[in-house]
Amino acid sequence: MRVNDGTKVSPVSDEDELVEVPAAGGRFSAWRRHRQGRAPSRTLTASRVPAEPGHHGSTAAGPTGAGSTAAGSSAAGATAAGATVVAFPASAGVRRRRRRLGAALGALVALAVLAGVLFLSPALAVRDITVRGAQLTDPAGVEETLEGYRGTPLTRISKQDVRDRVGAIPQVRSIEVVLEPPHHLIVELHERVPVAAVQDGDEFAVVDSEGVRLTTAATAEEAAVPVVTGGPDVLEGERFDAITDVLAALPESVLAQLRTASAESLSSVELTFTDGRTVVWGTAEDSELKAQVLRELVEARGAGSGVETYDVSSPTRPVVR
Repeated sequence: MRVNDGTKVSPVSDEDELVEVPAAGGRFSAWRRHRQGRAPSRTLTASRVPAEPGHHGSTAAGPTGAGSTAAGSSAAGATAAGATVVAFPASAGVRRRRRRLGAALGALVALAVLAGVLFLSPALAVRDITVRGAQLTDPAGVEETLEGYRGTPLTRISKQDVRDRVGAIPQVRSIEVVLEPPHHLIVELHERVPVAAVQDGDEFAVVDSEGVRLTTAATAEEAAVPVVTGGPDVLEGERFDAITDVLAALPESVLAQLRTASAESLSSVELTFTDGRTVVWGTAEDSELKAQVLRELVEARGAGSGVETYDVSSPTRPVVR
């Protein structure tokens, strides 16, 4: 007879009954009874172990001189013939460990499913590609460049890879990439700003402040920016940097009236209006102050006033001729 929780029992004539041995006395027994009384009650489930046929004969008692042996054999026979096993439920600690293990396995399965959806499933695949901010750039050409991303999950697209792929376009200075779930790839182009043009043969190359060619125009009027004299070679020197610094400081009202800009040296920047008036600028130093003074002079004595030259090389003492 086996009992899982250690409770003392004694075999009786009826194999389906268990009789608890009376508790012993003493302080230890009293302490044990107190602990057992505090422990949560558990339901005992008894199951009978099938008897083995060969053991029935061993229960017969022998001669009178072997009484103790017969009694022992009888008890053993009773146990083998139909022992009653009391099965107890798992302890609270075991149940907690099983619940934790189940929760951990469930979380791993959920993560695996989520990873499959994000990185392999077409649920987040690119279907729409939008290009914004394209003025000098052909948006259809940019979209064609990005066509390889169509059908790729958004989670597998690197923004830097998109920038590198589009960054070869000369008109684009920087790119902002937006991955908009579930299917939208958006590319914001920050294009270079045309500031001047240089005559190159029969055409005019429109360039930004760094001398990067952005587009071409058949005439200076079509270029819609001041023409820097000196041809393409001027783009490689410091004179071009001085001219672009001056042009960047000019207000729109003045810049729109310019036709050409030139610099024989770094200290002799000159501007020419479309009606023939000229501006002696000097060096690129104090360009912000010079631009403010020139704007006031042009507004006070502009076209038709008889002024041919504005000299702002010394902005605190401008001269009008």
